[in-house]
Amino acid sequence: MSDYLLYTAPILAGTQANWALLAILSVQVYIFYTRFPNERRWIKMLVYTIFPLELTQTAVSSHYAYWVLALGWGNPAALEILPWSCLATPVFTGTTAALVQIFFAWRIYLLMRRTVGACVVTGVIVLLALTQAVTIFIVVAQFAHATAFTNVMKIMVGVKAWLIVAAVCDVLITTTLMIIFFQYRMQLPSEERRADTFVVKLMLNTVETGAVTSVAAVTYLVLYVSYPQTNLEEMTTFILGKLYANVLLFTLNVRTFWTNHTTETKDGVGSFTSVYATYATNTTSDCID
Repeated sequence: MSDYLLYTAPILAGTQANWALLAILSVQVYIFYTRFPNERRWIKMLVYTIFPLELTQTAVSSHYAYWVLALGWGNPAALEILPWSCLATPVFTGTTAALVQIFFAWRIYLLMRRTVGACVVTGVIVLLALTQAVTIFIVVAQFAHATAFTNVMKIMVGVKAWLIVAAVCDVLITTTLMIIFFQYRMQLPSEERRADTFVVKLMLNTVETGAVTSVAAVTYLVLYVSYPQTNLEEMTTFILGKLYANVLLFTLNVRTFWTNHTTETKDGVGSFTSVYATYATNTTSDCID
């Protein structure tokens, strides 16, 4: 009985967590819609593309849970058959992850003032984002020919590559943003550096949001490699895309606080906060329609 729990319990837990994160995402999308009606067109398109993707992902993953937990109730053989929804879920995750990672690449490009170094770092991040997306599409194509659960174990290398690339991309994004904020803070006079809590909060925010997706991807990888004959990694499979989407919306919505802060800071701190506000508002020359 305990063996079957290692297959079914993660699917149940993952489905519940997936719906909970969808609720949070829905609230964040509503906040974005009401607070930023004049947002750049392409950012609106990004948000309103990711949200339907995640809605569909939730429906698809719920079908997978229904297949295993309801239709397969009392039938252990049902655990050995992969429904189409099992194959579709990672596609949504890889697509959402790539879109969010490319968004952060653009953000880094702006904060680094479009220098040569910015082009290099941005290019690497975009390449990693596209690589992980293409990798998961290839893996899913291989999944389509593995109708039995036992055959899935033959394509572990592809899944490992996907998760490693995704985690490396997230760590690179977080590290780059941390370096940008740290370099600015070190350029401030010592008096302003002690008084400037804005950049410190930016750094903490960057670490927190970056760690969410990085830790999730690494956890997925560890569970997938350490317990290959179970479904323990499925809970992470269900929620990884939602984590990326929520990180994106949180980053967009938190600009309300940062923008208010920039209007209250002294002129000595305004040089960097104005750069960040370039990202936060679309009233500057850096806006891209």
